[in-house]
Amino acid sequence: MAPLALLLTVKIVVTLVGVVGPFLLLRRARIDALIGATAGSPLIYRLYGIAILALLFGYGGGLVQIAGGQFPSGVVVMGIVSNGGAALVLARVPRFRSAAVALGLLTAALGLALLAPEVAMGHPPG
Repeated sequence: MAPLALLLTVKIVVTLVGVVGPFLLLRRARIDALIGATAGSPLIYRLYGIAILALLFGYGGGLVQIAGGQFPSGVVVMGIVSNGGAALVLARVPRFRSAAVALGLLTAALGLALLAPEVAMGHPPG
């Protein structure tokens, strides 16, 4: 498996279980307790869960491109913007600093993939 495919697969699974599932399935009070914030309506949480699910479908499209031998530059840029932006926002909240670091590392890995697509695709230059 190409390193980029492995990275995207882990991102999909972890986000599906850790973010999409809870935001689509848990009660509002439970989500409030998990994130330390409140929403006026559970609708906001459900919409957020769907928006993140849509991003995961984008990552899945990247996996299809990789399987076809194409570097998914659009998917990589999407991941840099999405994860980098989330890292910057979460870094300001003490209870989410570890999540911010994880997202920052993911952003860095995607940035490296963009700079060295051959390596990311499992074809070291040479």
